[in-house]
Amino acid sequence: MKNLVIDLRVVRNNLRAIKDRAQGVHVFADLSANASGMGLLPVAQFLRDEGLRNFAVSDPADAKILRENGFATERIMMLRSTADPNEIIQLLSQNVICTAGSYDAAVAINGIAESEGVQAQIQVKIDTGLGRYGFKPSELDKVAAIHRYMSSLTVVGTFTTFSASWRSKKLTLLQLDTFNSVLDKLIEMGLEPGVAHACDSAALFRYEIELMDAVRVDTALTGRIPGKAVAGLTKVGYIEAGLEEVGWYPKGHIIGTERSFKTRAPTKIAILSVGYFHGFGVDRNIVERSLFDIVRFRRRKAYVRINGERARVLGSVGLLHTMVDVTNIDCTVGDIAVLDVDPVNVKGLPVVYI
Repeated sequence: MKNLVIDLRVVRNNLRAIKDRAQGVHVFADLSANASGMGLLPVAQFLRDEGLRNFAVSDPADAKILRENGFATERIMMLRSTADPNEIIQLLSQNVICTAGSYDAAVAINGIAESEGVQAQIQVKIDTGLGRYGFKPSELDKVAAIHRYMSSLTVVGTFTTFSASWRSKKLTLLQLDTFNSVLDKLIEMGLEPGVAHACDSAALFRYEIELMDAVRVDTALTGRIPGKAVAGLTKVGYIEAGLEEVGWYPKGHIIGTERSFKTRAPTKIAILSVGYFHGFGVDRNIVERSLFDIVRFRRRKAYVRINGERARVLGSVGLLHTMVDVTNIDCTVGDIAVLDVDPVNVKGLPVVYI
């Protein structure tokens, strides 16, 4: 028995904390990556029941799922800029706000909208340092051309994405200043930026920062903003797995292959058929950290909980198995272990909502 458990009561509490921090501005729930691993449609439906009406996606297929499952009037915006005609046709057919992060993307959206006889709503993305999608601040002449000459486009918003809001306040505020200067220049040019937004989950909770017209949240919903824990947010997501083998092993017993572990005394060991393939012991942000952080992560001891007691993982978390020390825990085959996981890393397991 192995399940990913999503406690929607915790998601509700995190949403309340988000609304408190947002201070009345629009909140867009970013449902990218299968709602951060929690499940696109169930989470979207739950958030709508909680009063949310603004959603963001990064894949046209996600927008289609929402529209086909009763999200007829909610505002859905596509965060990723695309000039792919097939994707644009999908987005326009679902009445999604498109993102233009380049002149080519804007031309493509305008041309298809004109041929389809529709008026496309778009938001313009400004690149303030992430370097992935977006007009450079020096390309405002191209942004102006969208406003003035692309008659099948209606600009309803302008936004940027911070590159390191979870770890650098200085850089985040610098990028915010850059974005503000772009908005000022657009207004000076007689252009209406529409809904302006930049603030993401980490910026919203880690800094006292200008919120503008809207905020976009993803990891805040899961309570798993990278870095230190944030007051008011609680982590969402854990695996429940039954113990499949429990037994005593002698001193000197070797566990695992890579970074093997040798018992120093007779040890009672439980085996779980859950490993890093399923998302346990995985840190999605480790590649963005320093060498010191990577080394510290690899040396960090991992634990699970069995019958309310903490049990240490022995050796490395395997691909499909994990072994834990239960010498001092009263347990047997079939008892349930609880493993903390970030839902976005989890695969191969059914999801249970409570």
